[in-house]
Amino acid sequence: MATSTLIQYLETERYGSLPGAGVEAVGPESMNRRQIETFIASGAITAGQTVVLNILKTADGDKAIFVVPSATGSDDTTCFVGVAITDAGAGDKVDVCVRGVCEATVLTAAAKGKLLYITSTAGALDDAAGSAPAADSVPVAVALETRGGGTGPITVFVRGTF
Repeated sequence: MATSTLIQYLETERYGSLPGAGVEAVGPESMNRRQIETFIASGAITAGQTVVLNILKTADGDKAIFVVPSATGSDDTTCFVGVAITDAGAGDKVDVCVRGVCEATVLTAAAKGKLLYITSTAGALDDAAGSAPAADSVPVAVALETRGGGTGPITVFVRGTF
């Protein structure tokens, strides 16, 4: 887990470290712009899928480190953690964006600025109009770009866990 979230780097560009490199953009992973945590995959996870804690694990400590793709079809798969940014197989480590900018899978068209919710489709997000979230659903991300129909990746801002 994170050791600190107090440091924030506010520059948008920096000088490259190699001679003649010039100025380069600062990415979303710089300092406190995106927080990434490492978990263990309980099954296959694809980069861009939303993941949740695997609360079916017997040991309480395991419930906090193992993740599975999210889905609203069961109360066992709705404890949102973040968006996987690496692929992983069962037992592999998986890096998860728990707050900040990353690419996530959405089911249908999404408009910039719309709140996104986990859906009954494993690891996918959708806006409130398209997924008709349950009354107790909370938005987990915000769309940072507009995307046409069909399942695919979109840039989002993960709101962080609550």
